[in-house]
Parts: sequence; structure tokens; C-alpha cells
Amino acid sequence: MTASFDSVAVIGAGLAGASAAVTLRERGFSGRIRLIGAEKHLPYERPPLSKEFLGGQLPAERLLVHPADAYAERDIELVLGRPVTQLCPADRAVELDGGERVDADRVLLCTGVRPRSVGVPGESLSGVHYLRDLEHAVALREVIERGVPVVVVGEGFIGSELASTLAEQGADVTLLMAGDLPMKQVLGVEAAGWLLDQHHRRGVKVLARSPLKSIHGFDRVEAVEVADGTVLPAGAVVIGIGSEPVADLAISAGLAVDHGVVVDSSSRTSIPEIYAAGDLARFPSRTFNRQLRVEHWQNAQNQAANAVESMLGHDEPYDEIPWAWTEQHGKRWEIAGLPMLGTDVVRRGDPDSAEGALWVFSDQGRVQGAVAVNRRRELRAIRRALAQEVFVDTDAVRDESVDIRIAISSADAAMHAAEV
Repeated sequence: MTASFDSVAVIGAGLAGASAAVTLRERGFSGRIRLIGAEKHLPYERPPLSKEFLGGQLPAERLLVHPADAYAERDIELVLGRPVTQLCPADRAVELDGGERVDADRVLLCTGVRPRSVGVPGESLSGVHYLRDLEHAVALREVIERGVPVVVVGEGFIGSELASTLAEQGADVTLLMAGDLPMKQVLGVEAAGWLLDQHHRRGVKVLARSPLKSIHGFDRVEAVEVADGTVLPAGAVVIGIGSEPVADLAISAGLAVDHGVVVDSSSRTSIPEIYAAGDLARFPSRTFNRQLRVEHWQNAQNQAANAVESMLGHDEPYDEIPWAWTEQHGKRWEIAGLPMLGTDVVRRGDPDSAEGALWVFSDQGRVQGAVAVNRRRELRAIRRALAQEVFVDTDAVRDESVDIRIAISSADAAMHAAEV
């Protein structure tokens, strides 16, 4: 395979970036590939940081996307610990920290996201942690070993997951929620209520409607204060209130940015020689008729592959169905599609049973997404079906003797069933 360019700079040495660099070689690109990352580590996966790694079940070497020799064997140059400071599309180059410029006929941005700052007094004290990278995860493991009381701020994916992992390690953990339920936006009210009950059962102290007001201490954390004035002792504070795209390079280069770097259906940015993929990129979804930015493992890998194919002249519209998973209190949760778009929800099974439960979300009968606890097969069936326009038969969903593939059906099948 040949291409009309000689050099590619992949910026961001995480899952998306490492996957793209290897895929470029495997798809036959023979030019120069540089994989550039701000961290000194070999590219590693971040999702396990708040789960298996923090819990001590996964050693650091098993976080790696690829072993070191995989890059050497494919003649991929690793430029680690040297962040890119500027994109120079007119010169077909990028500038590294220190002023060095390197050739880049094509650029792929995979800079991902960074944690949102909590923005309260005391956030700079020693003992305040963000789960940004491997070093932060290692520091959190040391916190667990010290046995100090830990306050986790934020009830989204990261906050709820961290509270679960810390509780499993025997930590004295309090979860501060600005709202009333954990992960409510993605799980819906009923499933989020069940997760809240799991937190209570497993020893997590939960304070609802208690946003963080300030962090107290002289040179390190000693306590936190919530909005109503309640003060809680704390030896460590972990902030997990969401993330924001790392779009600084894109903005300074004049790329279209709107809650992420805007790309077309082939992962191109508004400058055709620059592509973006992964957590950073906002792409058009035909399935949901809107722009999406998806911060999950599978999207990072698949969109990176789409960007590579586009670079090589094989444009294929990217329309990934969002899929995410989390493990909390010994249960595996999976989310497919966009459940938050559903105005109606029906449950299949009992989340307290060994078989678990499935919640199907719909709007005017059309399936928008689903949430599952320990029901991977059925969740995957719905995820595959979401690529088409499918409708839900609520009675059939509730009836576990009915195959889930029959309980949701295409528009033609649903119309035929209604006529009968």
C-alpha cells in the first residue's frame, strides 16, 4: 500500500495513539511514524487505574497497550516525555517542548481529556489527588496503605468507581455527591438507586446534595467542608468530577473546537491534514442524529483505526455505538447507546439476583440505549441492534422467557406486530 505523504506525527501516547501508530504500519504505511507523548511511560491504558490497578490486582506492566519491542519491530519512533507545544500545518511540522520541529505531513491528535479542577480553597494541599495518570494512581495506593479516611468528590463514573474500589480495599471512604444518586445521568433513576444501595451495603458513607465547599489543613489535608457547613475529617481527598478535552493545540492551530475537536465522519478536523480520535474528538453520529464525544476504551481504539484508514485514502463513515463498562462492588455494569435520551425505561430481571438485570431506555418506543448488571449477552444484542432503528416491546422485555432480540425489533417488525 502506498500513500502520498511520508511522515505522521501521532500526538498523545495513550490507547488511541498507540493503536493508531501500530495500525498505520500494519496497514502498509512505510513512512516515518512518531508517537509523541508528554509522559515518560510507554503507552498504557487508563481505565484500569481506578479499578484493578488501584485495587492491587493488576501490576503496572500489564497496563501497557503494547510491549516496548512492538514499537521497535515496526520502526515506530517513541518520543516520550516531550510534549508538543505547537501544530505547524503550513510547514507540515509539529514543534516539541524545547523548540525542536519534526516533520509531520499528517497529524493525528489523540491528546484525550484531563480531570476538571474542583476550584475550591485548599485544593493545592498535599493529599488532594486527581486520577490523571499512573503516578497519581500509585500515590492513591499509598493512601490506601496508610489507612487514613478518604473523601471522594463526585458521583460520576470515576468518583463512584473510586469509592467502590477504596471500600473493597477496606478504606474508610466517604462519597460526596452534588446530586442525589451516583451515575444518575447514564444509569437512570432506578439503576442509580440500586447502585446507591450497593454503596451503602459495602460501607461507603454517602452524602447526597453535598457539594464540596473547601478543603482544610495547614500543609496537607486534614478535613473537608461541604456546602451546608458540615466538616468531615480526611487524610486524603480524591477529586472525580468529570473531565475536559485537552484541546489546547487544536485551539491555537485554529481547528474547529466545540466541546471537543470537531471531526467529520472520517475523523478529519477542519484542517484536512490533521485528524483527531478518541476522547478528544467530537464526531457526527448518524444513529443518534447528533455530534458525540465518547470517553471510553472501545471508541478510542476504533476511532483511531478509522482515522488511519482515512489517512490512507479508505474513507469509511465512523458511527460507533457508545459502549462503556464499570466494575463496582463485584458487579459488572455495561452501558450501550445513549440511555439518557430515553423518556421511558423498562427493567428485565432482578439486579440482586445472580442473573442480574437489564434496563432498556426508549423514546416514543424507539430504543435509545440500555444498562445491564451482569447481563453481557443481552446488552451486546441491544448494542448491535442500535445500529438500526429498533423499537421496544415492554411486556416482552419484562418476560425473561422471551429472547431479548425478539423483545426489541425493527420498525417494520414492530408495525407488523401492531397490525396483528
